[in-house]
Amino acid sequence: MMNNDFFTLLTAVGKAKLAAAASGGAPLKLSQMAVGEGDGGAYYTPTESQTALKSEAWRAGLNHLSTDPANPSWIVAELVIPDPVGGFTIREVGVFDADGALFAVGKFPESYKPVLADGANKQLYVRMILEVSNAAAVTLMVDPSVVLATRGSVDQRIAEELAKLDGKPSVRAATTAPITLTGLQTVDGVVLQLGDRVLVKNQAAGADNGIYVAGAGNWARAADANISLEVTPGLFVAVEQGAANGGSIWQLLDARAPVVLGTTPLAFERVSGRTGVTAGSYNRVTVGARGEVLGGSQLVAFDPAQTFPTQAYRRNALINGGFDVWQRGASQTVSGYGSADRWCLDLGVPPGLSGVTVSKVAASAADTDALGGAANFLRIAVTKAPAAPAREYCQITQRVEGVRRFSGKTMTLSFWAKADAAKTILFYVEQGFGSGDGVSPIARAQNETPIPLGTGWQRYSFTFTSPSIQGKAIGSVGDDYLSVFFGVSYSTVLPAHSAITGSQTGVFDIAQVQLEEGPVATSYERRSPGEELALCQRYYEMGSAVARYIGVNDSMGWVGFHQTKRVKPAISFFNPFTSRAGEAQTYNVGITDRSSAPGLEVHCLYNWAPGDDWRDGFTWGNAGYTPPYADDAVLQVRWTADAEL
Repeated sequence: MMNNDFFTLLTAVGKAKLAAAASGGAPLKLSQMAVGEGDGGAYYTPTESQTALKSEAWRAGLNHLSTDPANPSWIVAELVIPDPVGGFTIREVGVFDADGALFAVGKFPESYKPVLADGANKQLYVRMILEVSNAAAVTLMVDPSVVLATRGSVDQRIAEELAKLDGKPSVRAATTAPITLTGLQTVDGVVLQLGDRVLVKNQAAGADNGIYVAGAGNWARAADANISLEVTPGLFVAVEQGAANGGSIWQLLDARAPVVLGTTPLAFERVSGRTGVTAGSYNRVTVGARGEVLGGSQLVAFDPAQTFPTQAYRRNALINGGFDVWQRGASQTVSGYGSADRWCLDLGVPPGLSGVTVSKVAASAADTDALGGAANFLRIAVTKAPAAPAREYCQITQRVEGVRRFSGKTMTLSFWAKADAAKTILFYVEQGFGSGDGVSPIARAQNETPIPLGTGWQRYSFTFTSPSIQGKAIGSVGDDYLSVFFGVSYSTVLPAHSAITGSQTGVFDIAQVQLEEGPVATSYERRSPGEELALCQRYYEMGSAVARYIGVNDSMGWVGFHQTKRVKPAISFFNPFTSRAGEAQTYNVGITDRSSAPGLEVHCLYNWAPGDDWRDGFTWGNAGYTPPYADDAVLQVRWTADAEL
């Protein structure tokens, strides 16, 4: 039975000549191809021992000779049989070297080559694929005087000419640093695949830069950029993907002309694409050599709901969000106001959670850099976890005066935070409608939101809509508010806070808290230290007073507040001084408040002057005290005025 499989094999002579060329002899030159009609006009099985075709019908010089791009050990030989030649059926083919020796023979699908006398005509294209062990031992040359142009050869010629143009086909990725030109690696975040084109532009030796094709082994320069004629100044190429270079276009700068590929240093410059600058308006920009914006600072963001830019002063509704004012002291361990101004520590139902310390921490240089200029931050250290069934928890809160101003507004809360280990905290926002007649209950403006913390500073921002106050009854004494909470640890009987599991202990740091109108979290607003203190003093102020002896039984003085208080404050006195060693001063014992709203006058038994206004300060006096010494005519006292929400 006839075997109709088609194949090509090297003859014994061909193998011998190939081995000689590979071992250092003269390169083997293949020059001609012949076609034949087979053995007696029939198929036969070619053998290595053949030195000629069985029935050669026509022979001519090769039209094309090359290695296969995907298989380096394959040599592709091509022959075009022109129109006038024909009248035979092809069943066998052979390739001959320059000495006329049969190098390879093949069994060919039966093909009739007509002539015009047959009533039809065609050019016939014959191809042989020769698998050799060392393609480098074969000189790939053809005689241009005998070459006939095929569609493939024309396409290849066009591709070669296009490769000389400056515009190159895009690459998948471009380097950002020097790399080794081998293996399927990750470049600019892109995991390369076999055959991907890569723009290499950061090599230590500039001559190694260029366009390459990624491979499992050593990379080769791309076919359109692997000879000097194809790499000229002005060459440009687009980058498809990549974290830094995706979507950009790069151009080869002027090099020493002419370029000698592999010798001339090649430098590529970005001519378009993303620069990493967020779209927006900036007060200051950095412009590159080509006029592109490379950087920007002081972003000006506009909220369509606002009639003024968000970089305007006093956009932060919170006071002391940077934790720079600590009038009461640098730390506290019990519930209430006791350390950072305007921030209240809430430790749950009395007696509350123990093992909690809130303290002021001065920012290190690293902290300041990370936070963009902060001087201080607040630290909450929890050493004892809340225990069931007691309703214990640890959270800090600030009440912002006036719930009306936030009604129906889009608000954004932003802050920086970290912990001593991976932990979760919560933030939530409440509306309080104040005390007085017909008040409404407290309502949530933003439900509990879990925030995973790491050990390094991170900035967080959350946008929410504060509910409208329509249908709510506002209290009559001016203590309505919007309150921001940060919770760090809760007892296990509080399911609403189940996002925090295990009743956390540890160290939690919070910095630069800002609550502002609009959907944009702008940079933290830094008010001057004096302005921040003044805002705090509307709610809490402390100072000292001096009374001079003015009669047998009376000492009096006047104290003026630095800031008008939110409401009539609670006045407290204490005396850290003594007139003489070992002698405690008790001249403030029995001081009473004899004021009537809205005025506030503080006296001891008498010397009350109606009309003094708490908005400005208070008067105080001491009765029943006669200084025993002449130098006791001046008395001192410390005081606080508390008008917190």
